[in-house]
Amino acid sequence: MTQVTRACPYCSDPMTNPRRKQCGKPDCKRAFNAERMRKWQREYQAEHGQWYTSHKHGEAQRAYHRQRREERGHWRQLYPAAAAAYDARRRMRVEQASQGEPVVPATVHARDGWTCRLCGGPIDPEVAWPDPMSASVDHVVPLALGGAHSMANVQSAHLGCNSRKCGRLLSEPVDRRPDSDLGGCPPPR
Repeated sequence: MTQVTRACPYCSDPMTNPRRKQCGKPDCKRAFNAERMRKWQREYQAEHGQWYTSHKHGEAQRAYHRQRREERGHWRQLYPAAAAAYDARRRMRVEQASQGEPVVPATVHARDGWTCRLCGGPIDPEVAWPDPMSASVDHVVPLALGGAHSMANVQSAHLGCNSRKCGRLLSEPVDRRPDSDLGGCPPPR
């Protein structure tokens, strides 16, 4: 049985696999995918009478996920075993990182003068959780990256700023944007 070779339509190199559409080189893959996308765009325009507008895709996706969360509920309610395991792992990291020094949030906020150390804005002690402007304690070096759960490694932060920081190290302060809907904290990226 003889193998039939065809030439790659993009670089003319021989191809032995009869099912391949291109030889597999990065430039040939890129050209093949671009051609396939142009074909898809033309078919979409012929069917719908207009070009596909990808900038609306993000809005539709956010609306879909918001509706899905409302219908299905929070993941902690759907998967209580996974939530318990997550909480246990978090408690274990806190216990391992603890140096025996208790971290009291009120002491941390008083030490930092009720000022968010991430954005520099004032923290109102009257604002209650889960408001993005409520007070929270942030780990400078996150526990997930090996930081200690001690007074030397914690700072005051808005809940929204702390949530956006997540498990990252910040080398510079977060920009304040007073026009945002989170009361001066930057929007999520």
